[in-house]
Amino acid sequence: MQIIDKLYDGLSPLYPVERFCDKGSALYIDIETTGLKKETTSIYMIGCGYYRDNGFMTRLFFAEDESEEETVLRLFYEHMRQFTHLFHFNGSKFDIPYLSYKAEKYDIAGMFDDITQIDIYRLCKPLRYLLFPASMRQKAIEDFLGITRDDIYNGGELIEVYKRYEKNNNDEDQRLLVTHNREDVLGMHLIMPILYYLDFKDAPLTYEGYVINKYNDYSGAECEEAIFDYRTTLSFPQSFTAKTESMYLKASSESGHISIRLPLYKGTMKIFFDNYRDYCYIPDEDTAILRSLAVTLPKGSYVKATRENCCQNVSGTFIKQPSNTFTPVLKSAYKDKRKYFRFPESFNKEAAEQFGRELINVFFTMKHR
Repeated sequence: MQIIDKLYDGLSPLYPVERFCDKGSALYIDIETTGLKKETTSIYMIGCGYYRDNGFMTRLFFAEDESEEETVLRLFYEHMRQFTHLFHFNGSKFDIPYLSYKAEKYDIAGMFDDITQIDIYRLCKPLRYLLFPASMRQKAIEDFLGITRDDIYNGGELIEVYKRYEKNNNDEDQRLLVTHNREDVLGMHLIMPILYYLDFKDAPLTYEGYVINKYNDYSGAECEEAIFDYRTTLSFPQSFTAKTESMYLKASSESGHISIRLPLYKGTMKIFFDNYRDYCYIPDEDTAILRSLAVTLPKGSYVKATRENCCQNVSGTFIKQPSNTFTPVLKSAYKDKRKYFRFPESFNKEAAEQFGRELINVFFTMKHR
C-alpha cells in the first residue's frame, strides 16, 4: 500500500469555498474501483485534495493489490476525520454508496456521520441547459473552463491497467493510474468557478435597448428578430452561448454584455378575458363583447361566452414571453401555454430588466427532454 502526496504550490481556492466552510476544512475526494458493482469489485485508490497554507495538496491512498483494500479504506477514514466538509463530483450516486458498503464490510461504523457532503455535480445541475446541453461530466466542465489534462483515460478504461499492474508492478501502469485519479481530484478544485454561473439566475441586469434584425432562414424565407441588449456586473470565468427552440443568448465574460435574440411573430393573437360570464360571443366575428352591448345586436347573432372563446383578436407583431411581464397577455388559443405580447412596446426600463431575467431563468427551469 502506498500513500502518494503531491503539493501544487501556490494554488488557492478559485471560488469562495467559505460559502460552504473554512477552506482548511474542505476535503475533495474521488475513488477508483475495479468495477461498478460494489459487492464483487474492490477499491484500489482513494484520492484526496485539500488546501494548505502554501498550496493544494493531493494525497492518494493506493492499493498495490486487492488485498490492501481494507488498509486503504481505514487510512482514508483516519485522514478524512480531520475535515468537516467532503466535496465530490456525483459521489452521491457512486463514490459514497460504494465507500459506505465497504466501510460496513470492514466494521467502520458511521463513516460519513460527522461530515457534511457537498456534491459539486448536484450543485451544477441547474446549469445543465444553460451551459451543458450535451453532457455535464467533470471533463465537460473542465473543457468549458479551458482546463487541460495529461490524463487521457476514463476510469473504466483503467481497470485493465490496474489488473495488469497487480501482476507486474509496472511503473508506467502506476503512473497512468495515479495521473488519472490525481487529476480527477485536482479537477474538482479547478472547476469550482463553474458555480459562479449559478448567480445568473438572479443576475443584475441593466437594459440598454433593442434592435430589429432581418435574416433568411434555412428555407430562404425572410424573418425578423429582436435583439435585446443588457449589461451585467456579474463576474463569470468564460463567455458562453445558450439557446432554446425560440431564443439565443450570448454573454461576454470580458464586457458583461448579454444579448438575447427572440423571433418576431406576425399575424393575429387573442386577448382572453377572465370574467367570461359578463360577455357574449359573436361566432361570425370570432370576438367577444360585453353582454350589455350584445343586447343591441340581432337575436341569434351571439351566444353566451365560454372560457375558450371569451376573447378579442389583435393583429400585429408579437414576441413570446415567459410570464405576464408585459400586458395584455396574448395567446394563439385558450389552451396554448405560450404567452406573447405585442411588439414594439414602449419598454419601461424596470419591466425590460425583469423580462431579461425571466428569459435567462428559462434555462434554469427547463425539464429533461
